[in-house]
Amino acid sequence: MKVHTAYWPAFSLEQGLSASPETDWAQRLHRVWQSVLAHFNASDEPRVWPSHDPAGTPAWNAYDPITGQSVHLVSEAELRTWLEELHYQDQRLAEARQADLKLLWGH
Repeated sequence: MKVHTAYWPAFSLEQGLSASPETDWAQRLHRVWQSVLAHFNASDEPRVWPSHDPAGTPAWNAYDPITGQSVHLVSEAELRTWLEELHYQDQRLAEARQADLKLLWGH
C-alpha cells in the first residue's frame, strides 16, 4: 500500500481499499510498517495512509515528521481537523523562528 505524502488523502477509503477487514495482527503489523516507512522518508510533508479499525471500519492514519506527532485509526473528518491544526501550529512555529532571527540580526 502506498503512503501518501499530501495533506489531503488522494482517494477515499471506499475506492482505495477492499471492504474485507484484515486480521488484527496483520493490520497491526501494517501500521507499524507504515510508521517505520514514514520515519525514514526524507520529506517534511505529513504522511497519510488508509487502514481499517479492529471492527473493519475504514480509518486513516497520519504522521508528521517535523513535530513527531501522529494519529491512528481516525475518521476522514478527524484527519482533516488534525492536519489543519498541524498546519496552523507549523505556521506559528515558523513565525516565532522568523521573529527570533530578526532579533538576532537586529532587524
